[in-house]
Amino acid sequence: MRFFLSPSHRFWLSTVALAVSSAVSADAFDYPDLVHSQTDFGGVGLMQMPTARTAPEGEFTLGSTYNEDYVHFNTSLQLFPWLETTIRYTQVHDLLYSNDASFSGDTKYTDKSIDAKLRLWQEGFWLPELAVGVRDIGGTGLFDGEYIVGSKRAGPFDFSLGLGWGYMGNRANLTGDKNQSVDCGRDTTYSGNGGSVDVARMFTGCTALFGGIEYQTPYAPLSVKLEYDGNDYQATLSAQKLAFRWT
Repeated sequence: MRFFLSPSHRFWLSTVALAVSSAVSADAFDYPDLVHSQTDFGGVGLMQMPTARTAPEGEFTLGSTYNEDYVHFNTSLQLFPWLETTIRYTQVHDLLYSNDASFSGDTKYTDKSIDAKLRLWQEGFWLPELAVGVRDIGGTGLFDGEYIVGSKRAGPFDFSLGLGWGYMGNRANLTGDKNQSVDCGRDTTYSGNGGSVDVARMFTGCTALFGGIEYQTPYAPLSVKLEYDGNDYQATLSAQKLAFRWT
């Protein structure tokens, strides 16, 4: 037994197949565009760690983060497609403004800092997007650090992997001798003066890998982040409190 299809039948079957294919593709595989959000410190990234991604040119954001140790107030401006800038004001809950209680009163210790991220190149078919950045440049050194990070998109997933120094690298899971200091000897080059840029200190001390994954769910704007941090928070916080109590 043989069956023959007329041209009209072939056209009808092709139309049905195309409609089914489009419906399956739209429902099962298409995801909303991933809208990159800000970190706790300000600037586009995961939770604490930055990524190579940037906001749309001209975007201006305001944010605040509160935890048991700090409260951050930050503002970020995407000046150019390749340059992100962030200004941050941080208050430390259990440190006073100075070692003189009569001078500090109830005023908590505060820290002002500036961050910058420079995109080196955009993502291609094979190559990830790559960026280099500095955190807390010209500040007191409370959060200062440098990093190089790459990000690559694969469907609804955005993968990031980077190298961090200073605050973002003192986990020392790559290089560094923490017997020297929490920052693997980095502090020996620090002038200790807020407002000065210690170039000799940059990209020195401990080095750590950090990274994470950002997943865009089908329900925009909901996304999920998973992060591996390059900072050793317990050691860093203890060293910061000791330094600011006795200097």
